[in-house]
Parts: sequence; structure tokens; C-alpha cells
Amino acid sequence: MNVADRMRVTDWTSQLCVIGLFCLSVTAPAVYLGTSLPFFKIEQLLLPIVMGTYFWLLLAGVAQPIRFNTMLVIGFVFCLCNAISMWYGTAILGHTLVLRDLYELPKVFLPVIFFTIGYEAQLKESALLRLLAFFSAAILLVCLYAWSQFLGLGFAFGLNPYYSPGGHIDIALQYEQRVYATTGNSNVLGQLMTWCVVLLVLAALFRAGNTLRNILVALACLITLSMTGSRYGLLTVGLGFVLIIFSMATTRRNFAKFALILVLLPAFAWIYEGVAASNRKTLERYQTLENPLRVDSFRERIEGGWLEAWNDFKVSPVFGHGHSKARWQGRVIDSEFLDVLREKGSLGFLVFLGYYIYPLYLIWSRRRRTRATTVLVEQFPASFACLHAAFIMGILALVMDIGMVTFYTPFLQGFLWLWLGVGASCAAKLQTLSPAQEYSYAAPPLQPQHTLP
Repeated sequence: MNVADRMRVTDWTSQLCVIGLFCLSVTAPAVYLGTSLPFFKIEQLLLPIVMGTYFWLLLAGVAQPIRFNTMLVIGFVFCLCNAISMWYGTAILGHTLVLRDLYELPKVFLPVIFFTIGYEAQLKESALLRLLAFFSAAILLVCLYAWSQFLGLGFAFGLNPYYSPGGHIDIALQYEQRVYATTGNSNVLGQLMTWCVVLLVLAALFRAGNTLRNILVALACLITLSMTGSRYGLLTVGLGFVLIIFSMATTRRNFAKFALILVLLPAFAWIYEGVAASNRKTLERYQTLENPLRVDSFRERIEGGWLEAWNDFKVSPVFGHGHSKARWQGRVIDSEFLDVLREKGSLGFLVFLGYYIYPLYLIWSRRRRTRATTVLVEQFPASFACLHAAFIMGILALVMDIGMVTFYTPFLQGFLWLWLGVGASCAAKLQTLSPAQEYSYAAPPLQPQHTLP
């Protein structure tokens, strides 16, 4: 097999892998292997196949060894912090350690693997455009499913048993029409829709693919977000639009895009308000934001789980208590930051932040060194759209972790860190290109090209 054939094989396997994982991450249901075992998402279960295919291509001389990235170190150090916290909580604090607690050790490597796949795939511009097209189709199916739930169609009731965890989730759907689609939770669907709106609006602004398609699918995601009744989702999508405006305003020669987003904002706000007003209970939930400090769920978080978690943290501020599922008994406090502080202590919390800060640093530092001229932006619109979208997704994820969860939510984990990896890869590519260069997606100078299947 000559060099050209090897490149074609690696390009197509990389595209198939990344596009497949993205689409499955938003459409496939969770897989329950038993009451004593955690549930898994399809994209997580496919990782051994992805890695096996990669090693087979590596032995065949088609793929290249994976480059070192700091995310690998972050994963190993965080795993060590988890082990120390478990030992400290069990041996020193006297907590009970159950077998399921040990799953938390390998689980910390899932974001590392997803990020590395997105980073090492090194998708070409044509592949990124193809990714946006396929992903738009996948997320549109999610929106249609959510709308069916909102309207109470029989189609939705047939699918709900595959996606719903039951309990209060179905009660909220029945009495408040709070849709959850493929994520099994209305707030989680709100997080996913927020990121999708940001991605597709940026794709439309940079004219990556069909602009009308991107706007319409972004509108569908915004409608779905309003149907979730997620007040946190409303706040984060508002912050997302602010970050998009800031991103366009600070990018040279993008004044037309800046003007377009100012035109889209009133239209999106009007549609969001109209959809919310169609359901009295949803409208009442959003109206409570007029006095956000008195919102019932906010008060419950502060006076209940948040205060409890903070008091637990003060008992063991350095190493934490460990996971100790027997002690916490599945209690959810709706703040990933406080959860990590309580379980891993301040040392583990600092390492945990690295999962977000490292990809953001890669994207930001390389973006600053990229000469975003008109020619370069027009030549690589999908790369710029993915770069900006991944950066905003990372910032929003940190904001979401104040009152929600991203790292430990299987329905969001693969999606988020795949995009962070793709965004970091796009930033690395654009940094090494000049407007006059013929497009060839190679690794930075003095480094070999590496791809994953």
C-alpha cells in the first residue's frame, strides 16, 4: 500500500469513527447491564472496538503512534487522587467501600480517550463539513423526538421506555410537559441543546456548510430547549449568545457576522418566548427567574445538598471522603464542583479542573497565534466554526458545573470531550497554515502525522 492509499484509509476511518461517535452520543440509549452495575452509553461500549481497530492499523503500518498530550497526565493524576481519597475515606474516616466505588477509577479516563480521539483524528475541512451535516441530521431527530413528547404523540410513548429512567422524570413529562428526549433528563437535554445552538449558530455565521440548514436546526434546538423547562438552560444559552457576540467582535474582518448575530437574537428570543408561552407550567417556571434568588430549586440546592456537601468538605478538605456510594446513597446535590470537593478534596478538585482548562488553553493560545484573515476564514470556515464552538462549549461547561453536572453525566461526556478534542485539533491546524498555502491537513512542523481510526 503506497502513501496515498494509507492516507485515504486513515482519513476515512477517522471520519467514520468521529462522525459515528458524535451521532451515537446524542441518539443512542443507555445500556443497563444490571442493577448492581452502572449503565453505559453506546459510544462508551464502542471504545474497545475503536482502540482495537486503531492498533490493528498501527501494526499494519497505516496509522501512526498517538502523540503525547497533557490530558493523558491529567487522567492518570486524577485517577491517583481518586484512589487516595478512597483509601483516606475508608481507612481514616471509616466509610464503607463497595465494589461499585472501584468503577470510579477507570471512569476518569473516558474524557481522556474521547478528547484524544477528537484531537488525533485531524479531520480535514471536507470531513468537518461532513461531520456538521451528519450531526445536524442526528440532532434534528432528537428534536423531533422531544417535540413528540411535548405533543404527547404515541410515537414518543413507544420510545420512552428505552430512554427514561422513570420516576420524577416521567411525572414531569406527564404533568409539566418537560421533555427529555434521548438524554433521560430535562436539564441534561437543556445542556445538550445549549451546546448545539452555539455550534450551529457559529456554523451559520462562518458559512460552514448550508447556512439555511444550520440556522433551521439551531432554531429547532432552541425550540427543544424551551420545551425542557430548564431555567439553567435558559441562562446558559443566553451566556452562549453573549460569548458568540464577543467571539465575533474580537475576530478581525468579521463585522458582517457580528451584524448577523444581532439580527438573529431578537428572532430567537421571540420564538423562545412563544414556545414557552404555549405551556402554562413551562411559562411559570421561566417567570420565576424574575427573582432568581428565590427560585424554589435554587433555595433547595443552597439550603439542602450544597450546604451538606460544603460541611462534608470542611471535615476533610485536602483528600476528601472518597466516593463511598454506601454513605451518600445516591444523593444528588446538583453541583459537580461541590461533589468533587467533597469526594476528592481540594487536591483532586484542582486536577479535575485540568480536564476543562487544558483544552481551553490549547484552543485559546493557538487561536491567538492564528492570522484569521478573510482568505483563511473563507478557505476553512468549518475549522473556525468548530474552534470557536469548542471554546465556548468548554466555558459553558464550567458554568454548568456550578449547578449541574457535565463530567459525570454519561449522556454529555463523550459529546463534550470529542468536541474539545476536535476544537483543539482545528486550532493546531490553523496555526500552521497561511492563506497562500495549498490545503493539506498535516501535523505541526517537526511532528509526524498521527491519526486514529
